[in-house]
Amino acid sequence: MVSERGLEWLRKKVESMRSFGGSLLGYVGLPVEARGGNVVKLDSNENFFVDADFLRQVFAEVLKDVDLRLYDPGVMAELKEALGKYVGVSGGCVCVGSGAEHLIDFLVQFFLSAGDEAVSVVPSFFMYEKRVWLSGAKLIAVPLKKDLSLDVDGILEKTSEKTRLIFVCSPNNPTGNEFSWEDIEALADGCSAVVVVDEAYAEFGGGSVCSKTIEKENVIAVKTFSKAFGLAGLRFGYFVANRDLASALSEAIPYTVSPVVAHFVQRLLNRFDVVKGWIEGVKGERERLLSELRSLRQMKVFDSKANFVTFKPKADVERVYRGLLKMGVVVKDLGDLPLIGHCLRVTTGLPHMNDKFLYALKHILKENERLLARASGLRGLYAFKFDAVSIP
Repeated sequence: MVSERGLEWLRKKVESMRSFGGSLLGYVGLPVEARGGNVVKLDSNENFFVDADFLRQVFAEVLKDVDLRLYDPGVMAELKEALGKYVGVSGGCVCVGSGAEHLIDFLVQFFLSAGDEAVSVVPSFFMYEKRVWLSGAKLIAVPLKKDLSLDVDGILEKTSEKTRLIFVCSPNNPTGNEFSWEDIEALADGCSAVVVVDEAYAEFGGGSVCSKTIEKENVIAVKTFSKAFGLAGLRFGYFVANRDLASALSEAIPYTVSPVVAHFVQRLLNRFDVVKGWIEGVKGERERLLSELRSLRQMKVFDSKANFVTFKPKADVERVYRGLLKMGVVVKDLGDLPLIGHCLRVTTGLPHMNDKFLYALKHILKENERLLARASGLRGLYAFKFDAVSIP
């Protein structure tokens, strides 16, 4: 019989997880103020240009053709070949999983043990730190340069014989900029760690590094169908690596992709002409958002090659965020981040969604200027009164 004291380790473990905050379920949840009503949700980088009816039609077709009683492992080989064709590599260089977060977690668990180290640039996707912490390893953060480019020398200086992984998100969340293959290659050639390139937003930018990744022994490119393909609710991702590494990892990765998902993904790849239209729609509205935001006074706007725009009002950021919530617009409050400070991030939505966001933002900024002007006038009035009664 286990004594009462013998379960203390479990209680401590449970308590430590209460403040973990390492799940995307919490990250994408709506604030209490925005639940219900006519809310425009622009906080989680979902793709609203995707035709939901088109997805339902394709899904219905798949359900007719798939026998749900069978494991059907052969469909995985077909899926990897289709993904390989899409990114320009052999299917043997592809591994699949239930979303990019699952694959990042798998790579962390596979490569890291207690006492090991990983490196990530900051600011970047918060999940890397969370998953590394769970493994018992240590994450070392290296700031981007002032122009938000990779500090290759700075990263390499922080690597050691304990370093197993380097995380690079490109385009980067939340700064929105891409990193060059030359910099990624320099990292891979300059140390013994595995460089994990998170390409969640690559379809909205200048392209993928997948075809170059397979030339390196220690580079893995992770991709998802949650963004460009609009399947955030389906949970599918994959990664690309050289054949030896990919085949070894395929042996260890859990069997997490169902035949339904595998067939669904293949049918979407066969209709990439439709998907490309969705991507172009996002790009066009993103450029409009960038232009509109840059036209506003007192606003720092970060260039973006993703499906979001990060911006920093010079007004009280918390007040702007709360003001948007009150007007039915949800954006992401990124908090006070290294290098870029306290920023907000808005997903590129459909034109009418972006219009509502811009109208609300302009209204809030105008109201803020009015309040500041009033406060400035009152300060001047009080100063005048004080001078009037001053004794010479």
